Amino acid sequence: MYLSVNESLGFALTTTLNTLRKKFNSELKSLDITSEQYAVMKLVLEFASLMPSKIADMLSRDRANITRIVNSLEKKGFIKKEKLNEKSYVITLTDKGKKALEKAEKIVIDFNKRIKNIISEDDYNCLIEKLFLIRDNF
Repeated sequence: MYLSVNESLGFALTTTLNTLRKKFNSELKSLDITSEQYAVMKLVLEFASLMPSKIADMLSRDRANITRIVNSLEKKGFIKKEKLNEKSYVITLTDKGKKALEKAEKIVIDFNKRIKNIISEDDYNCLIEKLFLIRDNF
């Protein structure tokens, strides 16, 4: 027995995420960042400085992927690495990174407003809550 695509939570989540990510990336293009780079920068801003391994854990991504993102952001001048010892470093935002993130936040706020024009504020909050509940239980 198979679930139809209209009954599959995985299909609904994947296609919705892909649609939103594609649109978000197109709007971030002028800032020279991607949605994944935005997520890394956002975490670094909120936590002041982070090790790549912690970012990988927080985003549920593999460390190699985060390393590529961090290296790209560093080349663009959005972040800097500060060595803790021979093998470890933390990441902090540069002024250029903070400015880009501030502009990206306007796009994020607009995205949230557009979603809230489609579903109610209560449904929006419920959706966020349920998605985190599912994530945290897996």
